[in-house]
Amino acid sequence: MSLTARPFAPVLVSAAAAATIAVAPVAAADPPAVPQPGSENASDTLNDLTAQGYNTQINWVNGIPHVWLDQCWVNGINTAAVDGPDSLRTAYVDIECPK
Repeated sequence: MSLTARPFAPVLVSAAAAATIAVAPVAAADPPAVPQPGSENASDTLNDLTAQGYNTQINWVNGIPHVWLDQCWVNGINTAAVDGPDSLRTAYVDIECPK
């Protein structure tokens, strides 16, 4: 290392530490919130979960309906993460529809 390069080493180390600290809150930010059950119709809830990267599995509370999903509502949402190479995220959605 030359004589003129030595004063810059502590500056570079300090700059790297400051950059790491500055980026840490962004990396720790919470993922998008899962929709609240009942806040929207079942079709919109499934679309929101899919847009957030979840695979969705439907649990029909009172049997398979004979109406469109936009006429149904969500009773519960259970999200589960399976750690692995693909980081699969699944949302199990309890849906109830009018009879």
